[in-house]
Amino acid sequence: MEALGDQWSLIVLRDVMAGGRRHFRELLIHSEKGIASNILSSRLKVIVAGSLLTQEQAERGRRAT
Repeated sequence: MEALGDQWSLIVLRDVMAGGRRHFRELLIHSEKGIASNILSSRLKVIVAGSLLTQEQAERGRRAT
């Protein structure tokens, strides 16, 4: 519940699940509400820590997802 306790977490999850956005930059640029990068980063960390999303490490020359 802590991971979903604020507006931004729900918006980030919605954008990932319904919007097909898988990369940090996509989430940042295409946010309808204009989320700040520090807020997006902290919300993604909480969401990943709560096992609602996973993070894959990027290989050299590729983006992390």
